[in-house]
Amino acid sequence: MTMEWRSKRIGMGLLLAVVVILLDQLSKWIAVQTLAKEAIILFPGFFDLVLVHNAGAAFGLFTGLSPDLRLIFLCSVALIASLIILRLLQQAHSGIQISGLGMILGGALGNLIDRVRFGAVVDFIHLHWHELSWPVFNLADSAITVGVGLLLLDHLTTSDP
Repeated sequence: MTMEWRSKRIGMGLLLAVVVILLDQLSKWIAVQTLAKEAIILFPGFFDLVLVHNAGAAFGLFTGLSPDLRLIFLCSVALIASLIILRLLQQAHSGIQISGLGMILGGALGNLIDRVRFGAVVDFIHLHWHELSWPVFNLADSAITVGVGLLLLDHLTTSDP
């Protein structure tokens, strides 16, 4: 494998990560501007836009830690994960892997930006079935989820049984 192909893979993954970060940060800025006073109900009983600042990790994990310790811990995890993803990008064998890793990297860095700027992640997408509710999330979380799904799809379609 040539150094040029390795550089192209990293470049493509980083470009996708930057696009995810920009869309994520723009959507969060719009959410903060428009949802600060009240939520927007798009589909009653199913889908709302509501502003939430999540100081913890996914599903509110680590909210019991002191704010300083939580920030150091979660930022460290995000930075370590980003370095691992960059290494995996060098070894990616397909466009699906590159896309998945780029989306995960962009989502992780998008949420890291929030933690550093605000001490919490801005979430605003609320899916629910009447009273049954999924935790509020954002575009960075969605990018991470889709990225993981792409990696699983690639693994399932290219692995030997």
